Amino acid sequence: MNYTSSARKVLADLKHVRIHLEEETRDIEWRIYWITAIVLLRATGHVLLKVDGERSPTVKQIANELHTNWKGESAENKIFRDFIELERNNIIKEYQFGVTEGPVSIVDIPGDCDTSLSLNRVTLIGENIYKPMSSGTYEGEDGRDLIDEAIYWWTVQLDYIDMESTYRSSNSPTK
Repeated sequence: MNYTSSARKVLADLKHVRIHLEEETRDIEWRIYWITAIVLLRATGHVLLKVDGERSPTVKQIANELHTNWKGESAENKIFRDFIELERNNIIKEYQFGVTEGPVSIVDIPGDCDTSLSLNRVTLIGENIYKPMSSGTYEGEDGRDLIDEAIYWWTVQLDYIDMESTYRSSNSPTK
């Protein structure tokens, strides 16, 4: 049984927005898609608890148990703590973005040169090729890759909640 259908609907919308982040080259539109993606990432958890959890006390219990772990120091949940939560808070509370906006500068170092003596060329990567995070745990990683990782992470969490809810419901003393 799919106990997490509402949260999965949010995730489906997020996957649609993620496609636009790959294709969009206009700055304002890209930023709007970024904001939407981050809000949907965090909304997945809220909808899980408030909608799916209201339909099933078991889902609510499991989600609450997991939420404590998600915010903890474990490495497997750092995408939640250090990206989903952090970037959502940056955007919603301060309208600041962890992802770099605009063209990105790179230094072109010729492979056969001594870097201490050579003149390096600075190049701009234009449009939408590379959108790195500017600080924090994921500094330098493309923000879209982090969204992909977060989508995968949420999918794993929702699969676990569905599986555990099915198990607990079938082993309930009232059955």
